Amino acid sequence: MSSESGQFGTPGKSGKFGTSGRREATPAPAGQVAAPPSAEPAVGDDVLGGPSPAGRAEFTDDAGRRWRKVRGPLHPRLGRRLAARADAFVIGEGAGERFRHVASGDRLPAWRAIEDRLDSPLTPSYRAFEFRSAEGMTLLYVEESC
Repeated sequence: MSSESGQFGTPGKSGKFGTSGRREATPAPAGQVAAPPSAEPAVGDDVLGGPSPAGRAEFTDDAGRRWRKVRGPLHPRLGRRLAARADAFVIGEGAGERFRHVASGDRLPAWRAIEDRLDSPLTPSYRAFEFRSAEGMTLLYVEESC
């Protein structure tokens, strides 16, 4: 093998030799390079009170905790169990426009008030979802649809 610059390999498209013997990557034309994603989320895009958590894989709540959707819509029995045991219970009223945090002592009465309207054709109807945080906490999120 001969090399003009003392490097091994074969010339790439640019005519230069690479050290690995592979062709060097040719840069894409400027019009084909995608812009990097913004580090800053759009206002209201990723916090509780932004777009509905029910339709998202994960979201950040108003306390700054990141939640990842585990499953849902939930069966009423599983929802009732989570209402009693979850670390947090949030009802997204008005299709997720307003959020009501349900205190631990009020969770089962709140669940009983909405349980018969889960996935119901009646208005309002509700759908329940389970979310988990990186720390292992569980959130029961129930969204109201009008």
